[in-house]
Amino acid sequence: MSYSLKSIGIKLLEILSIAVGSLLILIMVLWVACTPRQPTDASLLRQFNQHQSDLERIAAMMDEDWGMSRIAPDFTWRQDTVAWPRPESEWGISKSRWDEYRELFRKAGIESGTTRREKSSDIIFYVWTWGIVPAGINVGYLHCGQPRNGYAHTEEPCIGRQVSGKGMHGQSRSYGYRYTKIDPDWYIYEEHN
Repeated sequence: MSYSLKSIGIKLLEILSIAVGSLLILIMVLWVACTPRQPTDASLLRQFNQHQSDLERIAAMMDEDWGMSRIAPDFTWRQDTVAWPRPESEWGISKSRWDEYRELFRKAGIESGTTRREKSSDIIFYVWTWGIVPAGINVGYLHCGQPRNGYAHTEEPCIGRQVSGKGMHGQSRSYGYRYTKIDPDWYIYEEHN
């Protein structure tokens, strides 16, 4: 049997096309299968009901540690600096206090800690995050704290006190949020960018 150079080339292109196509399909299937699943509002509500006392304790601790803007399992930010790493003497809280936060985060399913924006009485709890800082999504809870000592509501759900809603932060066309009230001072809260 003799094959022409042209027929061998065509056969190689067919094999290469099948291989590349199969590889692309495999990559897409793995991408879908391995992408973490965002928790549903129903699962967040169940988690909230099971761990409300732990979440209330974290909120109370954040009120006591008013100088902190972000407490995560692996770093802390103070209201006056987001530099990290910092010497332990500049963390803003003691190691034992941070360990207490981390234990409560673990127990309550708060994967990525908490945030309190500057001069805010409101605290965001991160249950699930996906992406990177300029383009991602976070889902969790929002606690509307009592305004005092120069701190006020800064998060839209806490300002408006609506049952549910969605919108964009400030004048942004890409940095949005949605929320659903689950308790007098608590919301399921999602931010996306």
